[in-house]
Amino acid sequence: MLRTSFLQKKLETDEWITMEEFMGHALYHPTEGYYMKQNVKIGKNGDFYTASLVSDVFAMVWADLFVRTIADHNLDPIVVEFGGGSGHFARQVQESWSLRSIEHVSYVIVEPSPYHKSLLEKKLAGFPITILCSLDELIQRYPSFKGIIFANEVLDAFPLRIFKRRNEEWYEKGVSLHKNTENLCFVYRQLENSSLQKTLDEIFSFRDKSNELEVSFSMLTWLKTIYEWIEKETCLFFVDYGLIGEEWNTTHLKEGSIRGYYRHQIQNNPLAFPGMMDITFHIDWEQVIKAGKDSNVTTLRLKNQGDFLLEEGLLSLLKDTQSLDPFSIEHKRNRAIRSFLLDHTLANGFQVIQQKKQTVS
Repeated sequence: MLRTSFLQKKLETDEWITMEEFMGHALYHPTEGYYMKQNVKIGKNGDFYTASLVSDVFAMVWADLFVRTIADHNLDPIVVEFGGGSGHFARQVQESWSLRSIEHVSYVIVEPSPYHKSLLEKKLAGFPITILCSLDELIQRYPSFKGIIFANEVLDAFPLRIFKRRNEEWYEKGVSLHKNTENLCFVYRQLENSSLQKTLDEIFSFRDKSNELEVSFSMLTWLKTIYEWIEKETCLFFVDYGLIGEEWNTTHLKEGSIRGYYRHQIQNNPLAFPGMMDITFHIDWEQVIKAGKDSNVTTLRLKNQGDFLLEEGLLSLLKDTQSLDPFSIEHKRNRAIRSFLLDHTLANGFQVIQQKKQTVS
């Protein structure tokens, strides 16, 4: 049986916990959580790749966009990246700015994982970057913020809850121990909280309720905290894989979008390797858009990543080279550009949402 000792004790005591509680322990437990452990998670020896590992052209586009956005919106010259991970993206942005002699923009990373924080400190040694441990620390450091917020594959890392409608009643899908085998298993419980039922009716009013429905209240709370903290004109960019509207009402989402990534293999059972694999899900962009609207934050763009990068000048990085070496920097970057535009996952699997805090009406 594959589960952490902490989860075993928790379930022996509580018998049933929400998926949010399970993910909180499996991903963020101080000693047994996946993100908190001292093991490689990103790259060939980890469980998944990020765009910055494909090529530095991804960060080069963003480095230019950050500078232009600061100028166009008259923002304070500061960029905050949530979830710095291995530090590849931040380093590539800094190197791009260095080549263009851009020195006036401050760069801050918020990274709660001690393991990734140590990676960042090594990877970014010598660069003028501030590394903080939490959103609370960021708010304390910058009580008045009017800059840029950037987060790549961060929203999908929040714990979520799973619900389903049966016989006109709401049920929640949680985690328990099978009485005979003591293996982790899913168990549904009928909801008795009328306020929560009303909230679910509103969130999923246009969704096929025969499917399992996911919502991360912790993600929405995190977003609201940021939205309420930032000053007007602040711009936000979130990159993640998600769906919107009718895209959710398909048969292959009968059991929702939640899944695991273990050694670059998709695990359809998110309970398979607690504490040993990443657990993730597709973002419901309508939930993000509504959360912004409720806090006077307007969504300016929601585009597939390929279209967004194309719009922001990705093709300008193509180089006409005479080199015959297929492993030259120019050839590698040219191949990466084609991948970002043509590879289904990189181009269409990820989306970019751009938002802006407006003046309170």
